[in-house]
Amino acid sequence: MKKLLVVLTLTLISFLFSNKTFAQSTLTVQGTYGFTNQSYISKGSYGGGLQYRYFVKPNVAIGLSGKYLMEELQRDLSTKSIRGKATTIPINLLAEYYFKTEGIRPYAGIEAGLNILKIEGYNIEINKTVLRPGVAPKVGLVLPMGKRLSFTVELAYHVIIGSANSVLMDPLKPGNEKYEVKNSSQSFTTSGGITYIFGKKK
Repeated sequence: MKKLLVVLTLTLISFLFSNKTFAQSTLTVQGTYGFTNQSYISKGSYGGGLQYRYFVKPNVAIGLSGKYLMEELQRDLSTKSIRGKATTIPINLLAEYYFKTEGIRPYAGIEAGLNILKIEGYNIEINKTVLRPGVAPKVGLVLPMGKRLSFTVELAYHVIIGSANSVLMDPLKPGNEKYEVKNSSQSFTTSGGITYIFGKKK
């Protein structure tokens, strides 16, 4: 994971200092919904975020991405219900390759960075926040809506690396996962949003 982050960072720096860049950038505001590896106690995660892209070539973009995702968790046991809320804030570098440079533009890419994970318990007043690295390969489609606007839809597979961020909801049940709530470590998400285009082609 560290090697991947180093490679992406060096790629960003090399392109930013290159004279042969493509003078165009975009800002996307998007909403996101996803299914996680805790589908047995969750109805999915939802939220939104921003993506900034800088096109170093007509078909290559690099940039930054940030999202805020929430997930309500509930496990019904024989004697009580265990409830909590998981929050994930991924802050990533991104790199994307576009298969076309005009019209409807499919693309593939990857995001990698850090995730701020927070878990809160509703049964008892307790919460815990940690940082974990993560990676998200993705595919997407850009649909033009005029000279400056486009609609972007994106599918991604998010993987959070490292130990789970969890809290025990019953101190009398140590080590029993049924009495824990935790952040999901994997999710499939779909995002849709409006993209504003800055600059022009050289």
